[in-house]
Amino acid sequence: MRHNLRDREISFGLRAEELLNGAIDVHHHGFPEISLDLRTRQSDVEELQEARDVGMAGIVLKSHMWPTVGRAYHLNQRVTGITAFPSITLNPLVGGFSPLAVEAAARQGARVMFMPTWGAAHDQERKGVSAYLGKYLDSAIIRGPEGALRVTDAAGKVTPEVCECLAVAGEFGMAVGTAHISPRESIALAQRARDYNVHHVLFQHPDSGSVAATREETREMIAAGAIVELCALGILPPFQRTTLGGLLEMLEDAGPDQAVVTTDFFFDWVPSGPETLRMIVSAMLTAGISSRDVQKTVRDTPMRFLGLGDAERCASG
Repeated sequence: MRHNLRDREISFGLRAEELLNGAIDVHHHGFPEISLDLRTRQSDVEELQEARDVGMAGIVLKSHMWPTVGRAYHLNQRVTGITAFPSITLNPLVGGFSPLAVEAAARQGARVMFMPTWGAAHDQERKGVSAYLGKYLDSAIIRGPEGALRVTDAAGKVTPEVCECLAVAGEFGMAVGTAHISPRESIALAQRARDYNVHHVLFQHPDSGSVAATREETREMIAAGAIVELCALGILPPFQRTTLGGLLEMLEDAGPDQAVVTTDFFFDWVPSGPETLRMIVSAMLTAGISSRDVQKTVRDTPMRFLGLGDAERCASG
C-alpha cells in the first residue's frame, strides 16, 4: 500500500479537492441528532450544499435516534445536484431488531440498515457513545441485563429477529453497517448476511472505543468480505482512539477496494463534513497513498457499498 517517492510526487500533483469529485460519505450525521443543545457548525442544507459545491455525489444521512427517510426526502427537495441517502439505525427507539421498521424505511428509500449504536450491549458495556448520550438523555444508559441489544445468542449464532431484518435488507437491496456491536457479533453477522442476499457489510470504525476490534478481528471481517470504515472521528481529539498511521494500517490490511473513508461527526467544534473529508484525503496523499487508491476509498468503494454500480461508468455517463 505504501508507495515510492515517484508515486508520492504524483500524489502531491493532485489536489485533495479533485479527489472529492463524485465522493460519497457513507456515515454522515446531521442536526438535530441527539438534542437541540448539541449543535453542528452548519445546517443540513448548508452542509449538503457545501458537499455539492466541492463535487461530492452524496452522503448517507445517519442518526442514532430516528430513521432519516423524512429528513433526506426534504433535503433532496431543497438541494439539487447531490443526493442525501436515508438510513435506519436499529436502536431501541425504532423497536430494535424490527423487520417492520426496516421495511417501512426501505420502502421510503433507505439504502443502509445500521445495527444498534448506543443500544448495543457492547457499547453499553464499554461505555461508548451511550455514555456520551447519557449526558443529554438519561434513558440512553440501559441499566440491568435486559434491554441492551445483542446480534448473537449465547452460542454465538445470529438471532432469528436479526435474521428477519437481514432478510428484509436483502429483499430491498440495502447495505448493512455493524455500528457498535462487538467484533465477534460483527463477524457472525457478516458471515450470515450472505444467506439473505445482503451483498455489502460495513465494519464500522473498528478502532473506536465503542468497538475496539483487534487487528486480527478486523482481518477476519475483511476475509468475510466486509468493507472497513476508516473514520475521521477516530483520529481527532477528544475521541481519538488511533493515529493516521493506525488508519493507514487498516487500509493496508483491507486494500482500497474494501475500505471507505467517512466523517461521523455531529459537533460544533469540528470542521464541516466535506472539509473533514478533504483533510483526511490530504493526509493520506501526504502519507504516500496514491491518488487512485484514495479515490477508491472516497468514491468507488462507497458507490459499490450502496449498490450504485461502477463509479467510472457513472461519471462518464
